[in-house]
Amino acid sequence: MRPVLIGFTENCALKWQSVACRQFILRVMAILLLLFCLVFAAFMAWKMIFYIAWQFGAQVRDSFPLVYETSMFLKMAAAHPKLPFFAHGIAGTVAMVSGAVQFLMILRGVKSRWHAVLGKTYAVSAIIASTTAIPLAWSLHHDMLLTSIAYSAGAAGWCLATFVAVQTIISGDLERHIAWCIRSYSFLAMVVTARLLLASGAIAGSGDWGFDLIKLQYAVTIVATFFLNWGLGEWIVARVMDRRRKMSAQSAGSSTIARPVTNTAYAVQASRQSRQPNLTIGGRRRVLEVGA
Repeated sequence: MRPVLIGFTENCALKWQSVACRQFILRVMAILLLLFCLVFAAFMAWKMIFYIAWQFGAQVRDSFPLVYETSMFLKMAAAHPKLPFFAHGIAGTVAMVSGAVQFLMILRGVKSRWHAVLGKTYAVSAIIASTTAIPLAWSLHHDMLLTSIAYSAGAAGWCLATFVAVQTIISGDLERHIAWCIRSYSFLAMVVTARLLLASGAIAGSGDWGFDLIKLQYAVTIVATFFLNWGLGEWIVARVMDRRRKMSAQSAGSSTIARPVTNTAYAVQASRQSRQPNLTIGGRRRVLEVGA
């Protein structure tokens, strides 16, 4: 049994060294994470609908479907200012869905005429949700300074990254636009990462701890989530930009060999084209490649 396990491990190591295999695995992981974000967005949308129905006098059961600990959620929601809470919940859900759909289409190499519409929808929703998240963080966690600071930092980073992404695409800088879009969505995904970490802590038995220790665990989890998503976003940006530089260099080299420069005017045009980013999305040509 042991030689078989060693052989399987060596085979996996050899396959991981293959660039194509590594790119495929990382792409599948990215698609699964984005699909999970869509499922999480659907869950949050249902909770918002449930909360709105409760605000209009609907009867509430303690075990309402798909909303765990119903009474706890309603008490938490009631502690927020109503307008920022509604704006943050609805806009955040729209931003998560539109951003995930955008990245899924690009990763699958699908060229869509809805890209600009989804991008504008994401930008507006992200700015609304991120700006309303800051007062909500301080109203709910007023007795947890570290948690409020971490949530506010994540919201500020989300708003800033979205604003820069919009400015870069307006100025025509596609490379920086892609980088800041990734950073923006990584900050948005803080809410998903935090829920996963908190759920894992609950499964590990933190529910039996004292209230003060749970507050400390919650604060540490949110701070860790901020740095984790920030670092993961920068790692993805570095790999995507490195891959795009390699693709640009290969395309520039092949175009130079296939069509030699014959005059000065054509040389200037070829030089400009080589500096321009590759806008092709269709034809299975990936814009976002996280593999190296």
